[in-house]
Amino acid sequence: MSPQQANSSMKKRVTDLICIFSDGLYEREEVVAVSLLSALSGQSIFLYGLPGTAKSLIARRLSKVFKDSTHFEYLMQRFSTPEDVFGPVSIQELKKDNYIRKTEGYLPTADFAFLDEIWKSSPAILNTLLTIINERIYRNGGKDEKVPLKVLIAASNETPPPNQGLEALYDRFVMRIIVNPMEERENFEKLLDGDAASNDVEIPDGLQFSHDEFEQLSCEIVKVTISKEVFTIINSIRVSLDEFNKDNPKIAVYVSDRRWQKIALILKTSAFLCDRTEVISVDTLILRHCLWTLEQNREQINEIIEKCVKQFGCANNEKLNSWELDHKDLEKGISDTFFYTENIYDTEKKENVLNYGGNSGYDNDSFVKWFDSTPPIKFTKGTQKAVDSRIKGTFVKACEDSLSSLAEIINDTQSNVAIQKKLNETPFVPSDKRELVLDAFNSFLKELENHKLNSEHLLKKVQSYEISNS
Repeated sequence: MSPQQANSSMKKRVTDLICIFSDGLYEREEVVAVSLLSALSGQSIFLYGLPGTAKSLIARRLSKVFKDSTHFEYLMQRFSTPEDVFGPVSIQELKKDNYIRKTEGYLPTADFAFLDEIWKSSPAILNTLLTIINERIYRNGGKDEKVPLKVLIAASNETPPPNQGLEALYDRFVMRIIVNPMEERENFEKLLDGDAASNDVEIPDGLQFSHDEFEQLSCEIVKVTISKEVFTIINSIRVSLDEFNKDNPKIAVYVSDRRWQKIALILKTSAFLCDRTEVISVDTLILRHCLWTLEQNREQINEIIEKCVKQFGCANNEKLNSWELDHKDLEKGISDTFFYTENIYDTEKKENVLNYGGNSGYDNDSFVKWFDSTPPIKFTKGTQKAVDSRIKGTFVKACEDSLSSLAEIINDTQSNVAIQKKLNETPFVPSDKRELVLDAFNSFLKELENHKLNSEHLLKKVQSYEISNS
């Protein structure tokens, strides 16, 4: 299969995998989808939810995404030791005064690892995990061993306890996915009436990813670009997070530069797996799973993301901003040219009075009375001036050009709406959330129509202005 053929079928391939992994897991499609996305981008995953919500089952099924992978799984507890996760110390090597672990069959030799109740583990294990996740290296007896780990999934019903030095490790779990208990009655009854979902799933040939394909995937993903509107959305989210942190210092959210870089990689992976070469607005809704840190700030962070997508998710925002600046200059130029910007006083008598060398025509009392009063207004502020036809024609042309530029933005946006509906079809964002982007386009179109009405009104006003007869 050529690279072009592989790319054209990537979306269907991933969609089929999501369908297989979700079979029998009611209300878990999004959890499976974004977990698979994170796995294929090589980023660690944190599944957060109450016991009995199928976190372990999801992790076991996702391990099947890689062909011929080695899977490691362990349930953490307070008394877990490094031997449980990284392997026992070799007695033979110890006799030679070498402290080396036998890692075969343990996490350092696994392609795919699942650690349940991760925060219950000891600092010795968690600190070693940090190096493995960061550098894919395990230090064994003073020697660095390359770890083949592609994906680490951790699960817990709690976020890491504060003041335990776990912030750095938690920061490495870029994808943080809520796994809630079932809500729909129909699905709950299906769960009660059906068979238990199996850990094993049958995956047809051609759907799993080999090691070489995974490496090639990484090379292709970095070529994906990020659209201007996505940069605008992300920057607006960052500003909103700063404001949120000032107002909520106890539940503040810190997103490191490294974390933003990993998030961008996930967004690029989302675009590539949807057969696109560019990250678009709909992809940024995946940030709902990446930015929250505590249960107490999750909903508020979600609201910030959705608000920014609605506000800046439409293409052509930048064009409209530029048009608005030009149009404001045009309006000011029209106002300054066609209207008096301040009261113009009739100073003719005043000039005569101040002509001390001649007879002013006023006696002394009249002079003092007139001098102390305000001279009469000749032209009131806002009164229309009479300008020559050439100047008026220049402004009429400018108004017509402004309307023409706006029409181009409107036409381009309307075309984008039709295209966007197709581009928005991504398995990584639920359909109700995808509608937010279309809502942003529709709101943007309404704003454009309002600008059009105001521009047409301005043109008619300029056309109706008087011209001087001179």
